[in-house]
This record gives sequence, structure tokens and C-alpha cells, in this order.
Amino acid sequence: MIDSRDMKQPDWAEVERALVIMAHPDDPDFSCAGSAIQMARQGIEVTYMILTNGDKGNHNPLVTRRQLILMRKEEQRKAADLCGVKDVLFMDEEDGFLRPTPEIRKRVCREIRRIRPQLIICSNPDRYISGRGYINHPDHRNAGLIALEAIFPAADNLMFYPDLANEGYLPHKISQLYISGAEETDVEVDITDDIELKIKAILCHESQFSDLQAMEKGMRERSGEKQEDGSMRHFERFQQLIFRPRARQK
Repeated sequence: MIDSRDMKQPDWAEVERALVIMAHPDDPDFSCAGSAIQMARQGIEVTYMILTNGDKGNHNPLVTRRQLILMRKEEQRKAADLCGVKDVLFMDEEDGFLRPTPEIRKRVCREIRRIRPQLIICSNPDRYISGRGYINHPDHRNAGLIALEAIFPAADNLMFYPDLANEGYLPHKISQLYISGAEETDVEVDITDDIELKIKAILCHESQFSDLQAMEKGMRERSGEKQEDGSMRHFERFQQLIFRPRARQK
């Protein structure tokens, strides 16, 4: 059990808009739906950005790629609605082959400048394996890298993509970044009161589970952490980066 005494509580006092950048439909729900629920409840406008079309996320040969893409978009929209998320953006890169290209970086940068979030949540670009039985999907790593490279140095620098500025998308600097799946986390969101809603959001992604009942049962058994008083609590934890306003150049 992680010692919560070493964790900071989230500070969203100055957060009006939050952007979650993930690889696949369902990634936001597994990684940060509880936090999204709490932010939305506080009046923060939360947007999900899904970088790939999710067209590899099924092993049923009777389902076509086109059908799966449409299915997964609908599942993600339904899950987002449950969580109070304002909008879902689908960037439609091919599932399984996501790469940090200049083209996708510019597209993500455009949305950061358009939405102007104070907080961004992204995946860990350095996570290759976990434990002794899980290889992290390369799209997850590259989604994190794309997010980082769009945030810095591109999003708040007028010298990057001056055509975006001409379109009205002026530079924007975020104030907080949460990295999900990081080895060294320092921010903890207690989602105990919202775990049922998070599970419902995850279960919206029916195309991803062959046995929904078994999935739900397993999540309830594995997601809680027993406390010293015997109670079970549920958390989402992140590595936090804080960015100060840039000093004005003379």
C-alpha cells in the first residue's frame, strides 16, 4: 500500500479547463475518469482527446474496422457523458501505429491553443512494462510523448506554427501537467465516492470485454486499497509538473 502521507492533494482552484490526451477510446476512463468526474462536478470544463481511431481493439473477425471505429467512438462518448465531460475530440490516427510525427504534434498544439486548458493529463511516455505480466502498448507511450512535445516547446511559443496564430490560435502555456502511470507519483485523488461511476464508464466500452460481469467483478476486487482501519479506498495518482508564467521579455 502506498503511503498517502507522501502524497499531495490536487489543487484545482485556478483550473477552469482540463484536457485529457490519451491514445485509445477507454484510456481516459481507466486512467483518470474519477478525477474527471470530480473536476466536472466542480464546474471545470473537461475535454477528452483520443489520438487513435481504436480500429485494432477487437479480436472478432466478424467486426469490420469501420464498424469498430464507429462503435468505439460511441462507447467513448457515452462514457464521457456519464462523467460530465464537456467534449470528446477524435484525432483518428491509426490504432497501433501512433507516432510523434510533426503533423500530429501540430494538430494537438492547435487544440491546446484553442481549448486553452490550465491542466493537461497524459500518459507516461517512459512506461514500457509493468510488473511481470504487462507490456505497455506503444500507442500509450507515444501518446504521452506527443502530448509532452506539443505542450513544450510548441504550444506557448509564437515561433512554432505562426500560421496557427494567423488562424486565431495564439500561444498558450498550461499551469499543471498530470502524468498517469508514472513510476513516481506525488498527487493523489481520492475517488472512493465515485468508483461506481468510474466502473460504469469503463463498462461502456463493451467492445473491449468478452465477459462484462467478470470484468466488473475483477475491477471491484483489484481496484481498492485496504486502509489501516480496514476500510477500502480508491485512488488515482499522478506525477505532477507545475509551470510558472514566463517572465515577460523586455
